[in-house]
Amino acid sequence: MPKRKVTLDLEDCERRLGAAGYEILSKAGVMLVVRRDVEVTVYPHGRLLMHPVKERDEALRVAAELFSALGL
Repeated sequence: MPKRKVTLDLEDCERRLGAAGYEILSKAGVMLVVRRDVEVTVYPHGRLLMHPVKERDEALRVAAELFSALGL
C-alpha cells in the first residue's frame, strides 16, 4: 500500500505501463494485471499484489519501479 493516498486511473496506468515495457496481462474495471520481472496486480487505490515475490526488499524495488513508470 502506498504511504500516501493514491487514486489511479487504470486506463492511464495501462497506457503508461505499456509504454514503459510492461506486458498487459488483463484489465478489468477494478484492477490491471501487468508483468515485467514479476506479475503485478494494480488496484485503483494504489495497492499492488505481486507474484511471485517473497522478500520485502524485492517488493519495494518492484513497487518503486512501477510507481516511477506511472510518474508517482
